[in-house]
Amino acid sequence: MKRFLPLLIGAVVFFFALVMLQPEDTASVVVAAANLPAGHTLAEADLTLQEYPKSIVPEGAFVETSPLIGQTLRIERRAGDVLYPENLGGEAIILAPDERAIAIHVTDSGGLAGLLKPGDLVGVTAVLPDMSGSGTFGKAVIGGLRVLYISPSFKAEEPQSQPVGTQESGLGANTGGLTQSRQDTGTVVLAVPVTARVVGYDFAAFGVPNDARLVYAVDLLPALDQAGNARLSLYLEPEQPVGFVSSGIYLPDLVRTPGPSPTPTETPVGYSPEGTSTPAPPAPAPVLPTPTPTTKPKG
Repeated sequence: MKRFLPLLIGAVVFFFALVMLQPEDTASVVVAAANLPAGHTLAEADLTLQEYPKSIVPEGAFVETSPLIGQTLRIERRAGDVLYPENLGGEAIILAPDERAIAIHVTDSGGLAGLLKPGDLVGVTAVLPDMSGSGTFGKAVIGGLRVLYISPSFKAEEPQSQPVGTQESGLGANTGGLTQSRQDTGTVVLAVPVTARVVGYDFAAFGVPNDARLVYAVDLLPALDQAGNARLSLYLEPEQPVGFVSSGIYLPDLVRTPGPSPTPTETPVGYSPEGTSTPAPPAPAPVLPTPTPTTKPKG
């Protein structure tokens, strides 16, 4: 029996080693077949299946290609990246014949904190310092522009981290990949008409003639966006906005201080600002001397 014990132990060890060395079951996961840009509409040729061990299959990954056909990518995907539902839903850029797409850079304060979405109508206010650098001028220059795209990392709807695939693993944030947090600057793409627009200046309140400039927004917006000393600020418009014309504002003109205080002068008695006399205060009663008592002589 003792001679067979080592053989028995060896058989048990061999059995367990054989079980442990067997390959793990795998599952098919949909990945990008090539580098795909944001806004791309997915076709069958853009997708492929890749086998992953079941223990590391990304949560939420697609296992069939059919649900993705015809979908639009929200963000760029590289070859081998796993596709997640949150990667889909990007808006395709569709332009009218008289429109051109122009991108501008915005900050949280100038880009409505990322609350924009494709289809919104916005206007643009240009903020420019004067040549001396001592003041800043702001003017609403154009309105009625349609939002086509807003960079995903700037969107307020996505303040949480979203998966970003890596070339090495293609697994994204769901399995420990890189993450991308919301940024306070971003890019907004606008549909801009190619026709000339009038930039009006309403000076009626100042008692001087109004002024106007004929500009092409396809020239104006890129120039303002690329100017190092200019800033662009967007304002959201309703579906049926009422048109308006502003005068623009030069910030130093807002500074107002009271004039020099008049030197106080002595006001004559009996004078009032209305020109009416006021009775003079009564004179103080005279102080009479106190009589000295006298001694009456006796007898």
